[in-house]
Amino acid sequence: STEIFMPPIVLTAEESSENSLIMAEINTYVDEMYDKFIMGVEPLSKYDEYVRTIENMDIDKAIAIMQAAYDRYMSR
Repeated sequence: STEIFMPPIVLTAEESSENSLIMAEINTYVDEMYDKFIMGVEPLSKYDEYVRTIENMDIDKAIAIMQAAYDRYMSR
């Protein structure tokens, strides 16, 4: 079997703290909305609104944190 592994990137203490705060909130929201979409409580026509909400929860900042850690790993 072919397995793909993430490189062993390391976040700084500040990055880790900030990323954890952002992602905890996003993961909770995603889990809640996933169930609502699957159960039909929320129509799929609200998917774009769902994506915008995640963007407004600073997902771009979390991505930038992980990108910075990856860039440090690649520059070694």
